[in-house]
Amino acid sequence: MFEMRVISAAMLSTLICTGVSAHLKVKKIHKRAFFGEDIYIDIPSGKVSEVVFKPSTNQSTEVVILRAGQVVNSRGSINSLGYLVLEDVQENDEGEYIVKNTSNPIAAECVILLVRDCALEEVVKYGETYTIPLNQIEGPITLIFRPGLVQTNQTLIHHITRAPPVVIYNQTMVVPAEYAGRLIVTEKRVMLHSVRMSNEGSYMVLDHDGKVKKRNCLKVREHQIFLHLTYRENLKMKLYVDHSNVTIVYRPKSDNVDRVIVHQGVVLAPLDPLLEGRLIVEGSELILKTVQVADVGVFKVTDLAGFPVAHVYIEVEAYKLPPLTVAIFSMLGLIASMLLVCLLSCLYKVHKRNEKNKKLKLLAQQAAKGDGDAFREFAYRANRSKDIPTTLACTPLHLEKRNP
Repeated sequence: MFEMRVISAAMLSTLICTGVSAHLKVKKIHKRAFFGEDIYIDIPSGKVSEVVFKPSTNQSTEVVILRAGQVVNSRGSINSLGYLVLEDVQENDEGEYIVKNTSNPIAAECVILLVRDCALEEVVKYGETYTIPLNQIEGPITLIFRPGLVQTNQTLIHHITRAPPVVIYNQTMVVPAEYAGRLIVTEKRVMLHSVRMSNEGSYMVLDHDGKVKKRNCLKVREHQIFLHLTYRENLKMKLYVDHSNVTIVYRPKSDNVDRVIVHQGVVLAPLDPLLEGRLIVEGSELILKTVQVADVGVFKVTDLAGFPVAHVYIEVEAYKLPPLTVAIFSMLGLIASMLLVCLLSCLYKVHKRNEKNKKLKLLAQQAAKGDGDAFREFAYRANRSKDIPTTLACTPLHLEKRNP
C-alpha cells in the first residue's frame, strides 16, 4: 500500500543527501518508524552539534531543530544519554535530518527517516470482507480511516501528502454515507464488506477514552482467476459487484487487441462478432454461452473509478469425442482391419489358384498332342491339386517308359 510513497521519499532523500555530499563527507543512515514511535538520533556531544530537518513534502524547506547543542524547535528534545529524541513521530516527520559537527564542518550525517502506518498489511480481494478484531479493547470505539496511495489503470496518483484521516465510526454510528450498509461494528470485531480500492489505507481503533489501541492496514487486490473450459461449455464469470458498476474489456489471444464489451453496465452494440448472441450480463455475473476455442483470452473487469476488480483468463480445450464413442470407433476400426486382412488373403489364394489352373490347362493341351512327358506332368500336377499322392499315380507310367 505504501511502497510507492516509501520509494518516492527514499528517492527524494537520496537526491538531497547527494546534494549535501557534494560539499561534505556525508554518512547516510536509513531509519524506518511507525506512527507514534519515538526516534533517537545520535548527535555530537557539547555545543558543536547542529541538526537541520528537510521534510520530504517540501525539498526546499529547512527546519533547524538543534543549533550549538541547544534545542531550538519544540519538535525535538535531548535525553539524559545525549540523543536527540523525536517523540510520537507522524508522517510530517518524514524526511532527512542532517547532523553536523561545527568543529568538523566537512563531515556530516544524513538520517533518512521513513514513517509508516503499520508493520504489516492485510491483503483482501476486491469485493470480499475485511475484519479487524477488537480483542481487549473497551468500547464504544472510534474508527479512523487514513487513505493510502492507490493506482488507477496502473498510473500512480501522486500526492505529496495523503488525504487527511476520516472518522468513519464515532462510537455510535457510521459517519460516511459510502460505508452505510457495509461497515458493521460489534463488541468483538469490525467488518467492512465489499471492499473497494478506495478502502485501501490504515484503520486506527481508539477505545472509549480516545486512546489509540490498534493500527491495521488494508491492501486491496484484484482477483486473478484462471478457468479451463471444455468445448461448448457455458462460462459463468463472477463480477463481485453489480454489473451496472463495472466496465469489462475482452482481449482474445488471437490478436491481443482490447475490446470494450460492457461499459458502465451497458453491453455495447454492435457487439464483437466473436461474442455476438452468446454474451449475457445480469446481476453480478457474466455468462458466455457455448465457448469456442477462438474465445481463449482474458476478461478485465474494472469499477467505475477505473480500479481493477478481476482478471479472468480462460482456456478452452479442443473438441473431443466422448470416451464411449472413441471406444466404439476403435473397435470398428479393428474389425475393419481384420476383415481387410481376410479379404487380401482370399484374393491372394484365388490368384494362386488361377495361376495353377492356367499351368494345368497348358499341360493338358500339350498332353493332347501326344507328348508323354507332358501328359505325365499334367497327371502329376492334377493329382497334387487334388491332394492325391502323386507317387502311386505316376509309377506305372515311369515303369512303362523304362521297359518298352
